[in-house]
Amino acid sequence: MKQLKTILVQLLIFGLVIDGAVAQDSYYFPTAQFDPSIPSPEAFLGYPIGSHYTRHDRIIAYFQELDRLSDKISVEIIGQSYEGRPLAVATITSAANHGRLEEIRQEHIRQVDPQAPQLDAGTSPVVVLLDYSVHGAETSSGEASLLTAYYLAASQSEETQKWLSEAVILIDIAQNPDGRDRTANWHNAYKSTPPVADPLDKEHLEQFPGGRTNHYFTDLNRDWLSITQVETKPKIDFFHQWYPNVHIDFHEMGGGSTYYFEPTPKSSESPLIPKSSYEFNAVLAKYHVEALDGIGSLYFTKEVFDNFSPIYGSTYPDFHGAVGATFEQGSSRGLLQETPNGLLEFRFTVRNQLLTGLATIKGAVAEKAGLFKLQKDFFRTALDEARAHKTKSYVFGDEHDKSLTQKLVDLLLRHRIAVFELGGDQTIDGKPFKQGSAYVVPAMQPQFRLVHSIFEETPPIQDSVFYGSTSYSIIHAYGLKYAKSASEVKAGNRVSSVKTISGSIVGNKPSYAYLMGWTEYNAPRALYALLEKGVFVKAAFKPFTSQTADGPVNFGYGSLVIPVAGQSIGGDSLHRAITTVANDTGLKFYSVSTGFNVEGIDLGSNNIQALNKPTVALVLGQGINSAQAGQVWYLLNEHLKLPVVKIDPINIPRANLTRYTTLILTGGSYNDLWDNGTTERIKSWVNSGGTLIAFQSAAEWAIANGITREKVYRDTTRKREPKPRRLDYVTRAEATAPDRISGNIFSADIDVTHPVAFGLQNRKLFVNIDGGTILLPSADQFSTVAQFDSEPWVNGYISKHNLDRFRDKAYILASSAGQGNVILFSDDPTYRKYWHGTDRLVINSIFFGGHITGGGRGR
Repeated sequence: MKQLKTILVQLLIFGLVIDGAVAQDSYYFPTAQFDPSIPSPEAFLGYPIGSHYTRHDRIIAYFQELDRLSDKISVEIIGQSYEGRPLAVATITSAANHGRLEEIRQEHIRQVDPQAPQLDAGTSPVVVLLDYSVHGAETSSGEASLLTAYYLAASQSEETQKWLSEAVILIDIAQNPDGRDRTANWHNAYKSTPPVADPLDKEHLEQFPGGRTNHYFTDLNRDWLSITQVETKPKIDFFHQWYPNVHIDFHEMGGGSTYYFEPTPKSSESPLIPKSSYEFNAVLAKYHVEALDGIGSLYFTKEVFDNFSPIYGSTYPDFHGAVGATFEQGSSRGLLQETPNGLLEFRFTVRNQLLTGLATIKGAVAEKAGLFKLQKDFFRTALDEARAHKTKSYVFGDEHDKSLTQKLVDLLLRHRIAVFELGGDQTIDGKPFKQGSAYVVPAMQPQFRLVHSIFEETPPIQDSVFYGSTSYSIIHAYGLKYAKSASEVKAGNRVSSVKTISGSIVGNKPSYAYLMGWTEYNAPRALYALLEKGVFVKAAFKPFTSQTADGPVNFGYGSLVIPVAGQSIGGDSLHRAITTVANDTGLKFYSVSTGFNVEGIDLGSNNIQALNKPTVALVLGQGINSAQAGQVWYLLNEHLKLPVVKIDPINIPRANLTRYTTLILTGGSYNDLWDNGTTERIKSWVNSGGTLIAFQSAAEWAIANGITREKVYRDTTRKREPKPRRLDYVTRAEATAPDRISGNIFSADIDVTHPVAFGLQNRKLFVNIDGGTILLPSADQFSTVAQFDSEPWVNGYISKHNLDRFRDKAYILASSAGQGNVILFSDDPTYRKYWHGTDRLVINSIFFGGHITGGGRGR
């Protein structure tokens, strides 16, 4: 009772009980004068900002109302989210600047050209981009966007008019509208009047999956480089339409923290970025200091967060000559919450985000000349770095995987990287590349630093203390054939768009069969489409060479054989179905008139086995790693067009598992989720013919519960180590950081003859390592599908002790269990939705898992 009285007193003292009758402007803008013709967010929405969580549609509606009423703001819809919500940006500047906006934009994008003159600070506006709500659960910035736009459109101060005259302010209104609405609906559903500050109140504890991520549980703040999501693509396009000088990404962190802004720790700076870029963060920081000091808000800088790789919204701008920065506000996760720093009110968090955003504009206008010089110098020095770099050209492309090759071309073009067709067949670094299916990316271009980020290993971090992953190379993740050349490679025409690959059937309508190789990334999509159409399809478990209208063609492991005989549909319908699939996927099918092959097995061989349409269940819900589950969901939905069944773990005990051919378990706390009865049901289902695919901790769970006889590696070496020396408490972060394993690239040897690896053409496999699950090689001679090399490290940070634990251990195990199979991945093969070199192994496990036979001789 005494504690309750104390809290009520504090509420009264700090004015935290929200009174709708009190004018909102007095809290956010105590001295401002506004144009009465412009409605405030409170007047438009019907409630004070900070008293309710504003839905995305109402945020957009308010911006559109400002667009209607003010000649200072225009709103553009640039795309839509997976759930159909609009992605919108606002441009705010003076009416005069709006009249010549295209001229201003063209001036800015010319700054990428090192030969173009530097912008004149006396005549050219500075461009400031403010990005809000990339993490939907970090809600204060979305409300701040409303207040920021209102202030800029309605303030009558001379200072504001100066800003609008000398700046173009771009606002990405909500980068993640699906996640934001998920969180807004939760907080609004469980809020109380008066507000409840107890951290255990349901309002503050949003359940799975939370609103941080988008529809497919993607962390959009880590998608800037890989560009996998529909929300990211228009955002990147918009960025390159302007090349802003300052770019702020608004975030939240735990409620126990205060407010963070840059500069970041020097140990987390990228050696690819000029020091001057990082130093300019300190220049702008003085304006943020002034704003927060003015209202007595606590803050900190130079700690924790990194500025290392272009995967983030705060670092991608750094790789384009802008000052990029993260703002992090301690979150109330509701209207009011108790924290170590006292009671934290939602509207207080909104005010901090509002004031630092406005301070950014003030600083950008004041420091305009320096910002223009910074960006011009950035692209000029990019050429200097390229000139000094040992690699002059990057070549990539595979004639046997045109679909994945074009996917990488698309990524490069979205980043405005210059790409050229390969000028003639060439062998580079011992690898053959063919004209028409391979491409050249010269190092010598203004986007060199981004080229380096995609094609080179990520530069080493300068400290063992780091915030996120330590390797972000794209080319390793794609698994495409590529090479580096120390000299300039002969190139053809510059590529301006992704090549449309036309699917076709080579030859006339056959009397015997249709054939299709399995090396293309789009091949599984074609297979599922055929099975959906009721086509009878078989797969080759040994290679062969067939005579086709194009001459002898080699068909490797996993190649599809579609016999004309035995189909449930007629020959004409079959031909139409295959033609449709070929056109939809851009793949080539071959018609053959005989089952007698030039080399290898014939088409009637027992090594060519019938495939069934898979029915896949994915466990998804509270207690499951949402990122990993979302990656699998995305892969099967968006790539395969397969309607995966998502089952909450609490429903597994009553699920009829016989409906499914495949069950996928990503990382999760399965020991806490299921009792022995549920575990035995899954074990029985596997023994009856099901295929279980398990990642990381799920693999450990399956082993511990006897679903498979494989084994987890347990490190016992530290028990023999001497007693650790005494250390100063202040060094605890540096002392414990080396134990982390985060975002490393390792190499492994993969058995390309195994069904899990069908379609791969190279035994060297690059994999992402982000966890500590380590599997022992199988006692079955044929069950270790992929094994780490004895020297597996390729890129990233890992301590020697941890690296030693991985040497020669298993990455993938596939073993029989009764009539079924268990396929274990020691780590996440679908990492962040861009590891295509390994996500295709999950797809293989789905289609071919039921065909794996075990029982090899033990060692």
